[in-house]
Amino acid sequence: MEPVAVWWAALGDVRPGLADLLDPVERGRRERYLRDADRTRFTLGVAVTRLAVAAARGLAPEAVPIDRACTDCGKPHGRPVIEGGPHVSVSHSGDRVAVAISPHGPLGVDVEEAGRATESIAGHLLAPAEKADAAAAGMSPGALLAYWTRKEAALKATGDGLRVALTHLRMSAPADPPRLVAWEGRPDLPGRMSMHVLDPGPGYGACLALLDHPADVPRVERPAAELLDPFSPPADRS
Repeated sequence: MEPVAVWWAALGDVRPGLADLLDPVERGRRERYLRDADRTRFTLGVAVTRLAVAAARGLAPEAVPIDRACTDCGKPHGRPVIEGGPHVSVSHSGDRVAVAISPHGPLGVDVEEAGRATESIAGHLLAPAEKADAAAAGMSPGALLAYWTRKEAALKATGDGLRVALTHLRMSAPADPPRLVAWEGRPDLPGRMSMHVLDPGPGYGACLALLDHPADVPRVERPAAELLDPFSPPADRS
């Protein structure tokens, strides 16, 4: 069975020619970012998506058809959809960029910098039943990070995104394996979703949510350098 793949990139993985893989709409969006780091994260997310899908489908990277039309307004800021598959999900935070790809069904990936998981987010993050579990864990940054990445990944897998409040989802306790316990108004989803902790490296938390996937689907995490190195030499960072 073909695995679900999560490709990991860091800001230092940027290459001089990667921006050439962006289409005109993507280039316009890239230029609207004010900070270099934001432009780099966006560029890496697009480039790794195109390179990974191209390798899977035998296409030229620039020929990979990515549609980001928002389902609400039609503007190109929605989640990426590849005509003809595979399913993809992209996330970035700090120095990390994650691109998850699956031929089996919808998925969501989320990575967050640990330092951003402060008690100030608890109010709009935790469902009532989760507050007791988080309090038992001392409302620690690690506990909040676990809830945050699990919920964001789940919302990406269903395509709901910001349209659903994080407090409408209930997750397993932070010390337990990730699992969707309940989704307000959607009793079918817990039985259809599996969740998996990822390894983004020190200082980060990450989670993968798979919707309607085979129970035994294999998963791999790979460095995006495998895709980027043959494409062009590293940028001169001096």
